[in-house]
Amino acid sequence: MIFNKIFQFARTSRAGLAKELGISKPTVASNVEKLIAIGLVQEKHDGTTTKSGGRKPVMLVPNKNRFLIGALDLSFVNPVCAVANLDHEVIGEKRIELPEDASPENCQAAVKQAFLDIISEANESSEKLVMIVISQPGIIKGESSQSFSFQKHHRWTQIGLVEYLDYQLNVKTTIKNDVNLAALGEMHYSDRSNLLYVSCGRGFGAGIILNHQLYEGAGYAAGEIGSVMMRSGQRLEEYIAIEGLIKKIEPHFPNQCVNFENILKWAKENHPLVEQVIYETGRELGRILYNCCTVLDINTVIFGGDYLELGDTLFKGIEDKLDEMPLFKPQVLPSDLRQDAGVYGCFVIGRELIINQLIDTKS
Repeated sequence: MIFNKIFQFARTSRAGLAKELGISKPTVASNVEKLIAIGLVQEKHDGTTTKSGGRKPVMLVPNKNRFLIGALDLSFVNPVCAVANLDHEVIGEKRIELPEDASPENCQAAVKQAFLDIISEANESSEKLVMIVISQPGIIKGESSQSFSFQKHHRWTQIGLVEYLDYQLNVKTTIKNDVNLAALGEMHYSDRSNLLYVSCGRGFGAGIILNHQLYEGAGYAAGEIGSVMMRSGQRLEEYIAIEGLIKKIEPHFPNQCVNFENILKWAKENHPLVEQVIYETGRELGRILYNCCTVLDINTVIFGGDYLELGDTLFKGIEDKLDEMPLFKPQVLPSDLRQDAGVYGCFVIGRELIINQLIDTKS
């Protein structure tokens, strides 16, 4: 709590912390000394003089560049590597682009090199990188590296990246569900205590924030709405995500390549058939979002993923469907963080893990 408050205020005094947190000055003092010893907090002798002319208080400032956090987002066709300091300030980012037939060994090596290149180009020491958080689709079994993901994601999720990076870079590496990380990123960015983060694109999933806490469920599968089964026997993701969108549009373009890039192009050209399919998809999403929010009693939805690029027509469909619903109308907002939500979530979790690890070690 003390460390997070120092980061929040950027500079504060021991007395200020005690007043803000409602704890005794001796308790603050002893904990601050530990944080200084670890190297997470520094003292600056430049506080404001008191009205009585007393000595300037010693100010406490976060040592935001003491360590670096790595983020690897595997939710894209071309994964994203990024590195930030403890204040979530990004020092570099790279997108990994490899041929479809690249071997697992080549994929592993490309990730390792991306992190090393980012750190080198920022003139930082690789020894500062002490935590890497991997954001990946699928169900992640708690703090273990066990995970489940569908075949289409296996190119990156089933090649042992946790163990590889842990060994090759000598960096503690962990994995988390991509949509859950994006939900945490949005919570910290917007400071909302309750929200449903929904990502639709290659996949379809949700992250649930209740009372400022991520809800993962008993089996860590909360929010896996893409796996809900429809009457047709399809998984909801197969119907509503990009795979399903392509199947709906293909009949209208029998002699052309129908992929997401072309759908975006036709949408920008206001092709009437494509616009109609996107609108109807929005209405389906509106129904799904209403059902989720009714069950969870959440009134704010942050919408992210590739479908953000479909623009106003999709959101018009969502809004029109929600206007028809009987109980209440949740607010649906496009993600401000957009494609960076998952990466930002990695940095949020990464800092928390670093602090907990250091405090546990030194206590």
